Amino acid sequence: MNIRGRLSVATAALVMTVVGLTLVGVYAWVDYRIEHDANGAVAFEMAEIARSIEGLGREDREAELVRRGREQAHGERVFLFESHEQILVGNLPEWPSGLERESSAVDLSWEEPAGGLRVIRHARAATIFFGDDQRLLVGQDLTEERNLQQLLGGAAVSVFGFAVLLAIAGGVAIGRSLLRRVEGMNQTILDILRGSRSERVPVGPGGDEFDELATHFNRLLDDNQKLLAQMRGVTDDIAHDLRTPLARMRTRIESALTAPENEQVSREALHELFGDTNSVLETFNALLRIAQIESGAIREQMEDVDLAAIVEDAVDLYQPLAEEAGIALEGDCAAGLRLRADRHQLAQALLNLIDNAIKYGEGQVHVSAARSADGVTLCVADDGPGIPAADRERALQRFVRLDASRHQSGTGLGLSFVAAVVELHHGELLLEDNDPGLRVRLLFMNQSS
Repeated sequence: MNIRGRLSVATAALVMTVVGLTLVGVYAWVDYRIEHDANGAVAFEMAEIARSIEGLGREDREAELVRRGREQAHGERVFLFESHEQILVGNLPEWPSGLERESSAVDLSWEEPAGGLRVIRHARAATIFFGDDQRLLVGQDLTEERNLQQLLGGAAVSVFGFAVLLAIAGGVAIGRSLLRRVEGMNQTILDILRGSRSERVPVGPGGDEFDELATHFNRLLDDNQKLLAQMRGVTDDIAHDLRTPLARMRTRIESALTAPENEQVSREALHELFGDTNSVLETFNALLRIAQIESGAIREQMEDVDLAAIVEDAVDLYQPLAEEAGIALEGDCAAGLRLRADRHQLAQALLNLIDNAIKYGEGQVHVSAARSADGVTLCVADDGPGIPAADRERALQRFVRLDASRHQSGTGLGLSFVAAVVELHHGELLLEDNDPGLRVRLLFMNQSS
């Protein structure tokens, strides 16, 4: 059975269960109230009779019961007094069969002529036996109540049948309405699989769960399309960036093969090939590190680290290089500032930023870490040419090298690696003006005290 059939059956079953239980409950409550009220009336009448005949002899008791029977012969009471199997007074045609002993409350039904027809009457009654030759039956007429109860039962059956039909129709209508939207989403997915990558699931104005699902699905498609574009871009960039060193390696190999045998020439060729090989390996190693970080596999290795120690170690490591380049490298971090992070990746990201700042700085590089209302912020600022606002988003992409960095060595993966580390820690990477220069801020929300 398809989902439309299951939904229709489930809706019909739910409605039938609710309506059925409601109708049965109402019918049972009406039946209980009828019997409860009738039992109360019969018990009260029995108590009155017992009080009126208490202490009387046989003849006086008989006279009293006859008197009471004549008073109630035409009311709502059912009364029958029999002595020596002869009815002395009452409004029943005969003593009901099966009542051969005293009973507190029983249901009675009998036929009675009315206008040429015979109707069935109902009552709730109790009996008293006086010796072996006299017996009394007192009850409450329930004919009208039972007839109304039967009408209620018939109406309940009709309502239940109508509810079943309505439930089936409603289930079919709901199934069609819901599945129409599902089928629309399915058709969009099929169109995308056939090559229409720009297709998106329609989002209605209602803002319901299906619209929310469509919105999330469209976001997933956008992200996938963006990733595909990035993959194509990375492939092109790898081909472009590796073509030059590989071509240079081939040229040098050919030159070495065609040159006269000379140990010095061979050593120089090998030395140059070694440098080119290192450049290619650095590129691939950087790509592998970024892929590993983006997979999230190393997130389990995170621990509570001392950020001040990481900043201090990084500044100490690059201090000689900064002095050689004529750059004043300063570090400033509050003591006891801790962060849950992967120590190695965070330190490597900081080293990348310091390395870039020294390359492009003109006199001063400042590294700082502090706690703020937003979290823990790690900042590296230089006084170099900076990055124009229009190029900052592109600068985070792989293999992108802006015009200002063309004369510097590198793979174009430094900021991409930093962005991957920040994303691994659920942080935010901000490129800002340092006026002059560039200020790179890493904002981490998962700070710990």
